[in-house]
Amino acid sequence: MADSSTMTGADVVAALLVERGVEIIFCITGAGNLALVDAIGRNTKIKFVFSHHEQAAVMEAQGYSRVSGKVGVALVTTGGGTINSLSGILSAYLDSVPVLILSGNESSFHCENMQEFRAYGVQGFDSKTVAEPITKSASRILSATEITAKFNEAWESASTDRMGPVLVDLPMDLQRKMTSSSEQIVISAAESKNTKPDQPESNIKLITECAKRLSKANRPLLYFGNGVRGESALARARELVEKYQIPFCLSWSALDLFEDAHPLNMGRIGIYGDRASNIILQKSDFILCVGTRLAIPQIGYDRDDFARMADRWIVDVDPIELSKFAKHQWNPICQSSETFLDQVLKELVELPKSDSLSLWLLNAQEIWQKLPRSEQIGAAVGSAHEVHSFDVINFLNSVLHEDAIVATDVGAGLLTGHYALAAKGTQRIFTSQGLGEMGFGLPGAIGAHFADPKRQLICLNTDGAIMFNLQELQLVKHHQIPMKLFIFNNDGYTMIKISQQNLFDARVSGSDINSGISFPLFSDLAKTFGFEYCLIDNISSFESALRPALESPEAVLIEIKMSPDQKYLPRLATSKLADGTLVSPPLEDLDPMISIESLRDLLGYQPHANSYKSRGLPYEQRQN
Repeated sequence: MADSSTMTGADVVAALLVERGVEIIFCITGAGNLALVDAIGRNTKIKFVFSHHEQAAVMEAQGYSRVSGKVGVALVTTGGGTINSLSGILSAYLDSVPVLILSGNESSFHCENMQEFRAYGVQGFDSKTVAEPITKSASRILSATEITAKFNEAWESASTDRMGPVLVDLPMDLQRKMTSSSEQIVISAAESKNTKPDQPESNIKLITECAKRLSKANRPLLYFGNGVRGESALARARELVEKYQIPFCLSWSALDLFEDAHPLNMGRIGIYGDRASNIILQKSDFILCVGTRLAIPQIGYDRDDFARMADRWIVDVDPIELSKFAKHQWNPICQSSETFLDQVLKELVELPKSDSLSLWLLNAQEIWQKLPRSEQIGAAVGSAHEVHSFDVINFLNSVLHEDAIVATDVGAGLLTGHYALAAKGTQRIFTSQGLGEMGFGLPGAIGAHFADPKRQLICLNTDGAIMFNLQELQLVKHHQIPMKLFIFNNDGYTMIKISQQNLFDARVSGSDINSGISFPLFSDLAKTFGFEYCLIDNISSFESALRPALESPEAVLIEIKMSPDQKYLPRLATSKLADGTLVSPPLEDLDPMISIESLRDLLGYQPHANSYKSRGLPYEQRQN
């Protein structure tokens, strides 16, 4: 903005967006942002995608960011527009997705002088304070001269260190107020970044020690999360894996970072994870977790029992996340994935390799041979006119493009999708992992399309979840997005129904069509929104109907008829004993359970006491 001619505050914002390379904005116009919409449309070539709900707009900005690697941008209006965006903001915050939310508000007079009032002006409120706990930063501009400074501060916050959403609130009068570039308070990009101190001596010593112990480990395991997604960090992770031939596992957020068929890929750990992966984890004698916060779905409810035989290390850029492990026999290192991996690789050059790695890898591969993914999903259920969600995903593995984008929602889309999808090539697979809200899948997929329109686009959704952002189907029609929208139809909220059956003596309410919840005919929905329609209700239709649907150049709604009784297995399930006692098995002991003898053989030592208790067996401590 070298030109010193006068311009409106909205013009300043438009110029700043151009400077940052913004190409797409997901937006809903309203009285509170009209000047911004006008200035961006008048002064730039930025494309507007006009969403139909603010939470969806932010989710679309998320999907765009996840695929493009850029900061996503959403523009919302004051009052209800801003408050509607909060689900999308929180989702981005929990998953560390960089999104800039520009919100309009009532005039600066009202924002400054009505702070004790419930409402500002006509429909404004203190959106800054509301957003603060679920953003990296939330700011309100109170002078046209500070637009540039606050915009740049927010942008740098969103896109550096542990990334996340930021909100910049711009009152309506300041959008229209005349200013000039020479009046702008400028904070350079370098100044607005958090100043990073030199790596502390304690970190250097810890990394050196970590490398020494890794080189001596007989059964090491690496565990990578989404924090290694950056190009440089991922290159170093690959070098560590392949140069030293160390087996690794991936979090659900990172399952597309390596091909599923990579010979050192030991799968996905977690309460809905791979049985083989969990057993390998509990056999390891050293685990190094990089770029993952190790949430409860990954480690279960007993953090001390995770990798119980191992020397445990975790690397995270966020000291708050690391504080969970300070008192739990872990070795935490507060460092970026890229810097840590670079340093540990330098340290390993000088150290000898363990002689036991080849035997360990062979043992891990044998466990996988005994426990293939396809054989852990339980007994078949349903009728001849229903299909298992695993069979659908397994078929997709054979036909999806090498660069396909797959966005998932909850239920079958998430639990079967992220369990069974076998990533290959440059596929991008994502969901809302931390919040897990119903309704993310469709807008997430729409946003991803605008990041790379040429790639095959798959959305794995469900009959329940699609209802939470149903209105965004109009965007698919309007923009002629050739999305393949899967609706896994099991007549309700199966996970909720199962919990009601297990915990509340089978009293079911509001979780299936017989207890108060209903859904539209999806064939009618397809017609309304201009989708082709395909029904899959038996395996024989995979080749005859599903494959042609995937190859269609049009948007297709693919309804998958599932059994309402299908469970999502394997999973860590609490056992209820005959006397009513609840027992939680350890992470490696997933439902459907294998025999205690098989579990002991696979682990190579006596199973956890709760593995006996959950089977109603007596437990006697033995020497392994």
